[in-house]
Amino acid sequence: MFTLIYIEKGIKDHPRVLQICERFPDIPRVICENYGEIFNKKAQNFRLQKKSPSLILANKFKNFLLPIPSHFGIGGKHNYYFSHMLNCIYDCRYCFLQGMYASAHYVLFVNYEDFIQAISDKAAENPDEESYFFSGYDCDSLALEPITYFVDSFLPVFRKEKRAVLELRTKSTNISIAQTAPSCKLHHCF
Repeated sequence: MFTLIYIEKGIKDHPRVLQICERFPDIPRVICENYGEIFNKKAQNFRLQKKSPSLILANKFKNFLLPIPSHFGIGGKHNYYFSHMLNCIYDCRYCFLQGMYASAHYVLFVNYEDFIQAISDKAAENPDEESYFFSGYDCDSLALEPITYFVDSFLPVFRKEKRAVLELRTKSTNISIAQTAPSCKLHHCF
């Protein structure tokens, strides 16, 4: 599945990093300072990388949630998106991700706890109204779920935050976990 696993030095001992590495003991690991050293550099060959992509485990430091322009809302008046990953395993010709990134590698931001805190804080700002959060703009939300445990990690937050709604955008057939969540809307794109 992956040729290499790159790991930012600052998170090499993060529990999620250790868990992922444990699942892939035979894939070589390379420590780097920052995922930008590998991902989306100029003069990369996207097509060549797509044949044997690497997984890059990184830490996100800011912009955990971004507001959606008002005319692109997915529910009420409080709409946000977040990107726990960058890039997609699929190779759809029509997808804007094909031209958005020069790299075909996948970046997984492992610090879910920071995303979760940002979601909880934002939901608390509007306790009497629903807030909508979606994942799947910069990646496919569910395609790597067996590796990332993204949904497993985030669903408890949305069960607790009664006025927060999670929307997952995916092309994956791996949708069973999301279908069982009461506060999760699933947009399955073909």
